[in-house]
Amino acid sequence: MGASSRRRLIAVEKPGASSIRAHPLVTRLDHSVALDEEDLTALARLLERGTVVRKAEDIIVEGYKDRALHIVERGFAIRYKLLHSGKRQIVNVVMPGDIIGFPACFYEHAVFSVTALGDMSLHYVPLDAFADLCLARARVATAMVWFAAREAAIYAEHIVDAGRREPRERLAHFLLEMLTRLQAIGDASEDTFFMPLSQEGIGDVVGLSGPHVNRMLAELKAERLIAMNGHEVTIRDRAALQALGEFRSAYLARMPLRQPGS
Repeated sequence: MGASSRRRLIAVEKPGASSIRAHPLVTRLDHSVALDEEDLTALARLLERGTVVRKAEDIIVEGYKDRALHIVERGFAIRYKLLHSGKRQIVNVVMPGDIIGFPACFYEHAVFSVTALGDMSLHYVPLDAFADLCLARARVATAMVWFAAREAAIYAEHIVDAGRREPRERLAHFLLEMLTRLQAIGDASEDTFFMPLSQEGIGDVVGLSGPHVNRMLAELKAERLIAMNGHEVTIRDRAALQALGEFRSAYLARMPLRQPGS
């Protein structure tokens, strides 16, 4: 039995024609490709099936079939692998506007697990319906290619983190990545954001233990590079933190593509 059939799903209000532009997915797509009214109408139809997933519930389970996409309207999740040793490697943090199901639904069985960090509002999209939309609306399909490219770039940076960067450098890079991604969806100010992960969770992203993350955060705070109040993180010296983590935001940037009529 897959995760979709085990969890309790609750209907949520589907986006209407007037609200679809405010949906975080559309906000992201619109940065790369200017969507026309027919594109928006098609997307509104695609997002008709809304669900709520509770904290710590599985959305996708590695090894099970999952032939659907789950588009995030609200909330955060983690995409991860659980090893036989019990260790967990988080490969990405899922945010509003992200699409859960890349690449799970394109394989016979899911290759990663995805679990909600808190209550989430999702839109359930069967793979066939997504494929039909991409075939019918070229601009939407083109923008989706950017989603896949960005995912690959994030994974590549995380491989460099684990393989070559020192612990402090990994942590500095990850904090700036989170700030940049959250700013893109309007969930962060110029220098402050809410970190949805615990210190143990951060460790599972950057390949460090929870206590090691705690020590590295303490060092960054002592050097006045960051400040923290609970889960709220403030970047106090962005230039110095960028230099430490060798962070360049180009891999997260959107490249504007063709506009309607061009």
